[in-house]
Formats: sequence, C-alpha cells, structure tokens
Amino acid sequence: MIKQKGFTLIELLIAVVIIGLLVKIAIPQYNKYVARTQVAEAYVFLSQAKQALALYYQENGVWPDVLISNMNLRHEALGLPRPGEYRALADYVSQLRVRPNGVVHVRFDNQLAGVSALIAEKRFEMTPSISSGMITSWTCAPCCGRRAIDEKYIKSCK
Repeated sequence: MIKQKGFTLIELLIAVVIIGLLVKIAIPQYNKYVARTQVAEAYVFLSQAKQALALYYQENGVWPDVLISNMNLRHEALGLPRPGEYRALADYVSQLRVRPNGVVHVRFDNQLAGVSALIAEKRFEMTPSISSGMITSWTCAPCCGRRAIDEKYIKSCK
C-alpha cells in the first residue's frame, strides 16, 4: 500500500475558499477599526476645545464670536492653535475651527497623509447645549453635504 503525500486538489480549493471568505469579512472590519481609531485623535483635540469654550462661556456669558469675529483671534482668545495649525500638530486632523455659537468644526486630512479612505477629507461638527448659563452637553453630527463623515464613526462622541 502506497501512502499518500501532500494534499488533494479539492482540499487545497476548500482551504483557498475559506481563506478568501475570511479575508472578505476581516479586511472591511479592520478598515472600519482603523477609521474609528483615527477619529479618536479628533476627540483629543475636541476635549481641549470643549474645555476652552466652557470656560470662556462661563466667564463671559457669550460665545467668542460675539466679541471676536476673526477666527484666528478667536482661537487665540480660547488658547487654541489656529485652525490651520492642526495639520502640523495632528496625524489625521487637518483642521479644527471654532465657529459661531460655540460649534466646533473638524476636518480630516487626506489619504496621502495616511488617513483611512473611509474618513479622508470628511467633516463633522460638535455643538454645545446650554442650560442655566452653562454647557451641559455636546452633540456630534456629520456636516457639509458630500464631505460629511458617516455617523457610525462619530457615535461615541460626547
């Protein structure tokens, strides 16, 4: 009796199909994970902006845009980097702007900068809610039409 060595063709085909199915499921999940991780960088910068806005509103009773119309000066008054300076400070965020009424606008960099294709050049805004003269909560929402980020990437934003 001769012992068989190696694999049969059908065994190899089954292994290739199984690996193909795993790849088809795993790669998209991995890409989503990478995108959510990159969004987390924006939350770090947003926490600085949230604290600065909360303190400014508490001390002045108005948003910085009421007193300061120039965005660069508004950021300086809040102790935040200028909107365009985030590209040098961050790996994935290209711009963070404090807009009127305390709204914070975030824009991600492009794929050439290493940003996931799922969030590259996408945008969202964080809006404060006021109660009794204080910021009580923040809400994140996609913004800017076709450049809006998919909501599933910012659902953990608070």
